[in-house]
Amino acid sequence: MLRSAGDDHDAWNHDHPASDISDEQGGSRMRESSPLESIKIEVYPISDPPESFGNEPWQREVRAFRGEMIYDNGRLPQFRLENGEFSDADEHDCHAYHILGRLRSTGKLIASARLAPVELLSPSRVMAMDEAVAMRLLRSEGLRRSDVLEGARWIVDPRHRGRSIGKLLVVTGNVLARHLRRKMIWVGAITAAGQDATLRRFGFREASPEEHVLPGVGDLVRLLACRPEELLRHHPVLTAQITPIVTDALARVRLPGRPQGEDAPAGTFSPQGEDAPAGASGSQGGGVSKALTDNTSVFQE
Repeated sequence: MLRSAGDDHDAWNHDHPASDISDEQGGSRMRESSPLESIKIEVYPISDPPESFGNEPWQREVRAFRGEMIYDNGRLPQFRLENGEFSDADEHDCHAYHILGRLRSTGKLIASARLAPVELLSPSRVMAMDEAVAMRLLRSEGLRRSDVLEGARWIVDPRHRGRSIGKLLVVTGNVLARHLRRKMIWVGAITAAGQDATLRRFGFREASPEEHVLPGVGDLVRLLACRPEELLRHHPVLTAQITPIVTDALARVRLPGRPQGEDAPAGTFSPQGEDAPAGASGSQGGGVSKALTDNTSVFQE
């Protein structure tokens, strides 16, 4: 079951050390104005077909952005190519929804995150790190894998931290999960620099007190999870501001195999067979159309 954050830690993250959303360190001291005044949110659905990810300009841009951030001035040199360019070409990108944050003034990409339906991942990184804990969590919450999104690659450019952008990514991700009718988001939250504590402050809880070594990187992570409906109740103003952005994005998604006008509720998947309760593997299909962006006006908080 989800452990109530003993409040020595509380947060959520990604699967890379530089994926840093710990920009909320000012806590209640942060100014009250909405981050949406200066940040434009873009929501992109799962690539259709999945193997096409990387063909569109925004996809190459987000991989280059993540690669540069994760490279971290040479700490992880594998994210810099021989030609000097940066790249984070991860296999889970093609099965995920992507959230991008840009400066409204210039259009510069300064933040990103992704959320993937767990049943589409082979394997889920959380399941790979601690399958026993993940399955125990599903059973205790009465959920299937198809009820869960896996969060990863939560990155804020360090030059723009301290502006509530991390909170913006987290709330947007949970609004997206709610609209997709997903009942949980789980992540492997890196403990370095208090990233897990930041996510828990936003409303995530520990799935286990144990720490795990992140494969291929070596940083310690703690498995965290949240129920979107519960988390969003703690952020009512920002939730109200972000909901129209996500609603508009998902309203433009047409599910594969369905004629226009006969879609299931916006953004949901059409299972080929409902997966069995926790412990059995599920099978679902999903796909999308074009990039979906937020063209709404600046919100005031």
